[in-house]
Amino acid sequence: MNRSLLRATRLALLASIALLALQGLATQGLATQGLGLAQQKPVQSQPVQSPPVQPKPVQPGAFQLKTPQIRYAAPIVITRGGVYRGNWQSLDPRTPAVTIRTSQPVTIEDSNIQSRGTLIYSAFQRARVTVRRTRGVALNPGRALSYFAYPGRFLLLEEFSSAVIENNEMTGTSGMYFRQYLGDPAKGETIRISRNRALNIDGRYSTGPDTVSQDQARLVQFVQFNNVRGLTGGEIAWNEVVNQPGKSRPEEIISIYVSSGTAASPILIHDNYFHGAYPARPTTDSYSGGGMNLNDGSGSRTLAQANGYVRAYHNVIVGTSNQGVAVGGGHDIQVFENRIISSGYLPDGRPIPSQNVGIYVWDSNNDRRHGTFYNVSVWGNLIGWSTPLRGQGTSNPWWFPDCPADGWPQKDGSVVRGCSDNRTVPGRVTQTLEAQEYPLWRARVAAAKLKIGLE
Repeated sequence: MNRSLLRATRLALLASIALLALQGLATQGLATQGLGLAQQKPVQSQPVQSPPVQPKPVQPGAFQLKTPQIRYAAPIVITRGGVYRGNWQSLDPRTPAVTIRTSQPVTIEDSNIQSRGTLIYSAFQRARVTVRRTRGVALNPGRALSYFAYPGRFLLLEEFSSAVIENNEMTGTSGMYFRQYLGDPAKGETIRISRNRALNIDGRYSTGPDTVSQDQARLVQFVQFNNVRGLTGGEIAWNEVVNQPGKSRPEEIISIYVSSGTAASPILIHDNYFHGAYPARPTTDSYSGGGMNLNDGSGSRTLAQANGYVRAYHNVIVGTSNQGVAVGGGHDIQVFENRIISSGYLPDGRPIPSQNVGIYVWDSNNDRRHGTFYNVSVWGNLIGWSTPLRGQGTSNPWWFPDCPADGWPQKDGSVVRGCSDNRTVPGRVTQTLEAQEYPLWRARVAAAKLKIGLE
C-alpha cells in the first residue's frame, strides 16, 4: 500500500470531520477516499502501520473536501479464509460488492466498498467475519418504486457464527442486519460492534436514478439483531450515528428483535452517541421508530422466544422524535444512566409532529399472561423530552404503565429494581442544549483514549 497516499488519506479524513447541517451539533463528515488498488487474494494478517495523527478539535460548519480518486474493482466472492484489503463496488442492486461463501474466518480491513445493493453479504455459511477500518458508501439503487429497492446494508449476515465490526465509516447505508446467530460461545464466537461512525441510515425506496420515495421505506436500523438468542459477550459500544432530517429514514437506530443475551452475559449497549431519527417526511406525525427498541417484536408466548438479558447504559440519545428508548416487553432488561435529550424541533426550527416520549416501558402484547414480561428496570437516566406541539413548556420524559416503581417481587422474597429514580432536565430543552451533548460525549471518548471510525 502506498504510504504517502495512506498518510494523505488519513489527514484528509481528519480535515473532513465536520458538523453536518444539524444547527450547531458537532458531528463528523464521511467521505469517499482511496486506499489503493483492489486485492482479491488474502494477504498476511498484519496491522497497517499508519503515521500517528493527533485529532484536532471539531468546529461547527461544513467542509468541501477533495478526495483522492479511487479505482474500484468488480464485486468479489470470498471462498476461503484470510485477510482481504481492497476497493470493491457493485453497480447492480442484485449483486453484493463483497460476498463471503466460507465458514473460515474472514477479515476485511482498510478497504473502500460502495454498492447499489448490499455492500458485504453472507448467508447460510456460518460465517466468521471481521470488518475493520473500512469505508462503506451506499449508492442509490436507481430502480423504479415497483422494485422496492432501498440503499444497501453495510453488512448483512444470516445464519452466521461471529461478527466483529470495528472502526468503520458508513454513509447512506441501511445499516447492519444480523439474523440467526449460530456461534459457539465456548469458542468466544459473539457479536461486537464498536467505535463505528455512521451518517444517514436510510431505508427509503428508490424511485429512479438519484431519487427516493418520500412515503415508502424499508424498516432499517444502524443495528438490528433478529433471532440472535443466547448470545454471550455481545456488545454495541462507542458508536456514533447521526441521521439528518430529509436525508435518512431509520426505523430505530438499535433494534433487538426476538433476541437475548444470557443471565451471566447480557447484551451490552453502552457509551454510544445517537442523534436524529425521523420519518422520510420529517414533518409528518406518522412514525413508529426512534432511538433504541430493546424489545422489538410482536409478542412472546415462551421464554425461548422472548427478548431478555439486555443492558443499555451510558448512551447519549438526542432528537430521535417518537421515542428515545422503547421497551415493549421482554425480561431482565436494564436501562440506566443514559442521557436522553430532545427539544422537539428540527434543525430549521420547525416542530416535530412525531415527537412522543423519552422512555417507555409498556407490555404492548400483554406478555405478562405468558410469563415472559418481567424484571424491566429503568433508573438513573437524565431525560429532557420537550413536546412543543402539545403546548408551551410541555414535556413527556417517560411513560411506565407496566413497570412498578417499587420493583418486581421475586419468589425468594427479594425485589428486582423497577422504574424509578430518573431525573428530568430542568426547564425547557433547547436546541442549544441538544448541541452540547456531542462535545460532552467526545470528551468521554478522549478520556477513554479511543478513536471513532477512521480517525
